Amino acid sequence: MTPPHAAPPARPIAARALLAGLAFACLTALAGLAHAATPAASVPKPAVAAPTESQAAFDARMQWWREARFGLFVHWGLYSGAAGRWNGEPVKGSAEWIQRNAHVPTDEYARQMLPLFKPKPGFAREWAKLAKQAGAKYLVFTSKHHEGFALHDSAVSDFDAKDATGRDLVREIVDAARAEGLKVGLYHSVIDWHHPAYPYRDFARLEHPLPHPLEKAGDKQDPDYAQRANLRQYQDFLQAQVRELVERYGPIDVLWWDYSNPGAEGETWRAQELMAMVRKDQPGIVMNNRLYRSLGYDDPQGSLQWFDRAHGDFTTPEQAIPARGVPGVDWEACMTMNGTWGYSALDTQWKSTRELLRDLVDTASKGGNLLLNIGPMADGSVPQASVERLRQIGAWLQRNGASIYATGANPFGEVAWGRITAKRTPAGERLYLHVFERPSDGALRLRAPGRWTARLLDGGAAVRVRRDGEELVVAAPQTPADTIDTVIELVPAKS
Repeated sequence: MTPPHAAPPARPIAARALLAGLAFACLTALAGLAHAATPAASVPKPAVAAPTESQAAFDARMQWWREARFGLFVHWGLYSGAAGRWNGEPVKGSAEWIQRNAHVPTDEYARQMLPLFKPKPGFAREWAKLAKQAGAKYLVFTSKHHEGFALHDSAVSDFDAKDATGRDLVREIVDAARAEGLKVGLYHSVIDWHHPAYPYRDFARLEHPLPHPLEKAGDKQDPDYAQRANLRQYQDFLQAQVRELVERYGPIDVLWWDYSNPGAEGETWRAQELMAMVRKDQPGIVMNNRLYRSLGYDDPQGSLQWFDRAHGDFTTPEQAIPARGVPGVDWEACMTMNGTWGYSALDTQWKSTRELLRDLVDTASKGGNLLLNIGPMADGSVPQASVERLRQIGAWLQRNGASIYATGANPFGEVAWGRITAKRTPAGERLYLHVFERPSDGALRLRAPGRWTARLLDGGAAVRVRRDGEELVVAAPQTPADTIDTVIELVPAKS
């Protein structure tokens, strides 16, 4: 993931006025474009080859992902054994960046970290069962993070799980996820601090444990850099490792690249060749756009100029939910439960279940997915705080999942009392009112035309509905059915 210290707060997009009295016919568009909160902005785009895939084929390939709405992210590698400390001292910053943040040379990092990485038997089944209990529909895990340690049995590197543990951990995780009916995704870093040919000093904005040459000590600490660095050699290595992942493990549903910036993107990684190779073996796969500069912490409205379907299928705001979604684009917010992606024993600032669940609802109401992260310990155990929160989210989804899965963005504009999701089903249209804060008069107002009936989604109790001019007024229960989010389902009234 991107370094947290470099991330400014996300800036909200300027609001786009929605037409008053919007007819529910707009939900027809949700069936094919459920990901779009508002029409696509008219912005310039880089000159790249247009996708050869038709819109209908693209929509069919994206359908499961758009309907899933909720996935589990897993950051796990050698850094998990450090647990936020180096040589006994706390290290500031995200735990998975500890090698860089503590400025540890590759050989020393491997020497200290490899003995700490001891996956317990059955860890993968625990992850998959937890994801299922949480109500997640897909699981994305780090096949390799920036440290360069691969979790699969790689023929092109001995810095991998097979050499370290005698096990192919990608195989274990993929098999466990499939056994629970989950879609499977692989996170793969195009940055590799371990590989000797990785030309880190050519990428001033892609950080590395060793200093950049602009730093005074650079040449002294890395005198053989010019002889070792070889971008073409590194690109070949990157393609070879990715090829192993897409050829050996059966259908892979998501490839989650990480990461690029204006100083190193696109053909730095031979991106088009890399993606074509992946699609040849995995024609149904969904890929993000982080082989190119992409939407992270930036204003989504401005960043749309960098989105192109030739760069990937969806974009990935990090640690933020855009105020109006990402207009006209499939998107997925990736977020942590505390302040770090990898495991840190020092970070106990856990977000509440209330905050996490409302993030899920907020994301769905804006037409996006939520990829919620866990950082297991070196043996694969998931911190208890993460387990508790995921199970609580799953319990809520057991009762209210219809208001999240396969829903589209709110077609009626913002409401002060909560969020709205919408769905078109074979039985007809549905609106879901997510009541975060009950108004003092109990009146939930929205500009939805027509006649509707309403009920609590959890339990089915009838809810009163009336018209007040152009507004539909729904009577919120005096006592909330749920302290985090009471969901009211609206269905068009029969004539």
